[in-house]
Amino acid sequence: MYDKLSVVSLARSRMDWVARRQEVLSENIANANTPKFAPSDLKPFNFKDALNQTIQPVGVAATNDKHIVPVVKDPMNVVRSRKTYESSPDGNAVVVEEQMVKIGEAKSSYEIAAGLFQKQFKLLRTALGKN
Repeated sequence: MYDKLSVVSLARSRMDWVARRQEVLSENIANANTPKFAPSDLKPFNFKDALNQTIQPVGVAATNDKHIVPVVKDPMNVVRSRKTYESSPDGNAVVVEEQMVKIGEAKSSYEIAAGLFQKQFKLLRTALGKN
């Protein structure tokens, strides 16, 4: 019921993005000693794109086995880092300090989205007269 509210839906999608980003960043840190490993990150979360996704576009449906199945885009694309500031002699491009800064940013983003959730439900409780 509450997931149909646009603010709650946006906060939830932001929290899902942050959780997925933390997984990718922790994989980078876990592979800090793997030769020729290039770090990854998610494409940045864009609220404008998220708002456009809340309006479901009309799409095609494969009703027959001979129909071409439409491609479904994953909104959380993992992107390889193109800029590496430094790399080790074995070709590993993971800078642990840089990954830790990104994890700190992800934590802040998660806390903001969680705060938005709390404020939205507090507003609903106030509107319903249930303080």
